[in-house]
Amino acid sequence: MKHGHRPSRVAAFVAESVNVLQLQTATDALARHNRRAVLVSGQQSLLRGKNGTAEINFAVAETVTDLDESGYDALVLLEDAATQPEHATALSKRFADKGKPVIALRGSAGIVAAIAGAGSQSDATSAALIDGHLYANDDDDSDWKIIDAVAGRMAREAMPA
Repeated sequence: MKHGHRPSRVAAFVAESVNVLQLQTATDALARHNRRAVLVSGQQSLLRGKNGTAEINFAVAETVTDLDESGYDALVLLEDAATQPEHATALSKRFADKGKPVIALRGSAGIVAAIAGAGSQSDATSAALIDGHLYANDDDDSDWKIIDAVAGRMAREAMPA
């Protein structure tokens, strides 16, 4: 069996509960560009998510205080990031200060908008902070579009000239 290159890692910040559909969207969009989401949180614990009537538990791989951003290409803030604003904001600033993209999915775009000095964003908006510039999308499939666009950009930038 032939194996491709090992996927690059993207930190996926989750707080108290996991939006399973949003996590699946992020995972699928990242995988399309040979990247994988690694769950990080402000707390070391098992987190709960719901998929229809089924409850699913997720293990946090790293906490915000233990995370070394040099091991990740980007940061994705999932929907509930705003429930831990101090952790989500601090982590977002660390990634942005290192020149790494910060992607905020629906429900967390206000965090990156505040860092960019752009005021507030609606809960229906997905956004990305790249090199100090804020990009936003509020289409029905904005989570997919923003991740796919940023991951595609990272892939193009990583290609040899």
